Amino acid sequence: MHAKRRPSTRSARWLAVALLAGLAVPFAHAGDWTYRVHPDDTIWTLARRYLKADVPWQKLQAYNHVADPYHLPPGSRLRIPVGWLRVEPASATVAATIGDAHAWLPGQAQPVPVTPGMKLDYGARVDTGANASLTLEFADGSRMLVQAGSEVTLDRMSAYGRTGMADTHLRLQRGRIVNDVTPMPGNTAHFIVQTPGAVSSVRGTHFRVAAGDGHSQTEVLGGRVDVAGARRHVQVGKGSGVAIEDGQRPGQVRRLLPAPELHCPAAPVTRLAYAVDWQALPGATAYRVQIARDGRFAALLFDRVTGALPHASLPDLPNGDYALRVHGIDADRLEGLDASCLLHVATHPQPPLVQEPQPGGKARDERPRFRWTESSEAASYAWQLAGDPQFRQLLAERSTITGDHVRAPAALPLGRYYWRIASRDRDGRLGPYTDALPFDRVAPPPTPAVGEPKRSGDELTLGWPAGAPGQRYRVQMARDPGFAKPAIDRTLEQPSLTMRKPASGTWYVRVRTIDTDGFAGAWGPVQKVKLPCIPCRIAAGAGGATLLWLLL
Repeated sequence: MHAKRRPSTRSARWLAVALLAGLAVPFAHAGDWTYRVHPDDTIWTLARRYLKADVPWQKLQAYNHVADPYHLPPGSRLRIPVGWLRVEPASATVAATIGDAHAWLPGQAQPVPVTPGMKLDYGARVDTGANASLTLEFADGSRMLVQAGSEVTLDRMSAYGRTGMADTHLRLQRGRIVNDVTPMPGNTAHFIVQTPGAVSSVRGTHFRVAAGDGHSQTEVLGGRVDVAGARRHVQVGKGSGVAIEDGQRPGQVRRLLPAPELHCPAAPVTRLAYAVDWQALPGATAYRVQIARDGRFAALLFDRVTGALPHASLPDLPNGDYALRVHGIDADRLEGLDASCLLHVATHPQPPLVQEPQPGGKARDERPRFRWTESSEAASYAWQLAGDPQFRQLLAERSTITGDHVRAPAALPLGRYYWRIASRDRDGRLGPYTDALPFDRVAPPPTPAVGEPKRSGDELTLGWPAGAPGQRYRVQMARDPGFAKPAIDRTLEQPSLTMRKPASGTWYVRVRTIDTDGFAGAWGPVQKVKLPCIPCRIAAGAGGATLLWLLL
């Protein structure tokens, strides 16, 4: 096994110099920022508000060819070189967070939990746990989503006075971030992300950066990003990406996988572990699936890399609206363009588990009984019975049932029916119904009566009328009519039982039919069978002849 390649000293020094150069002279020759004049604005008030202390107002007047400094026409525009603007320290605001995320603040040895609304100054380091994510918003409105398992340091954050523009420098040591950067005038980048192996610089765009395992990558979803490593720069445009091994030059810029065709449910999701799918992408080795509260994806409720199969099961989510997005991952670990959609989840309270009749089962009572388990989410239940699976032919309905069962309110003719059950929580909110549960109302199996026993030699045969094909029979034979201790208890495939002739005396026999689904019908009428004692008769006959002989 080869040891992991580490960045060369020269490459690391070059990256540091490149980054420090950007820090030392931010936005040299970066172009102009344009201000629209408001009523009561003067050249002096604007200079005090926006210019550095060493830039006199006369330079602003001359640069904009202002003839009368006492009168600035409202609605006119002043151009101010970015290099003249006042620069002040800025902070980042935690816009949203989910899960276990911590921040190491400058001068503090122990981390603190990250909470929404928290301000983070430059020098802070953010670490997200395995199921955590958060979004930072910077002074210019740019936003950065920090995904699970990431470590980001805020190296430098500066604001250009009250212009709304900012200069942001970050270090991603490991993990993944998604950046949505506010555009800024000029040609010099104002948003820089450094990884152990590369520097990604932009003025305004939408892009991802990932780092870890001696590897980094940049994926551009909008605009253009300059990616540098080992003294080589490449321009990565929209829909493209580049991978870099630490200490190496950027690889070849490649097209990202296109957005897959996502099959999002049009109706509300009412089942747990609902499987969402999409069209498979050629070249995709895996897919990333993400779920958030809304389309900004400020914090991820679900972020998973699946296998190569184009589907995934949704997690158990509270009722509400969510945004879902999916993209492919290629063999170089570059992640492709997003497909997204909105979905509505209405899975709670979950319906109970049904007990009887089971789907495809049989009900033999004229008024069948319907049973289910009791759910901890439910205060009551709603039950429906219909003659069709769409429940357009509603035959019976109970909107509020407490307990675990209900009976059909009237006798049901033989035929097929459908039932379903839903839970209602303590706030009166009705959850989703189960799927339509079909069952057949069938006649109970016949109650057979045992016929006259047939004797043949030392054998006795009991018989009764045959039922339907596939039915079986249970026969019992006992000395008492209550069958407390049956001498014979057999289950048979055929409607007869042949046995060695039992002892003489009175016996009781009964039979019940067992249907093809295992249902045992009622016992048939109890039959009394008297078996004579043949040896006793012989003995009695021999004894009488002897007595007659003695009398003679």
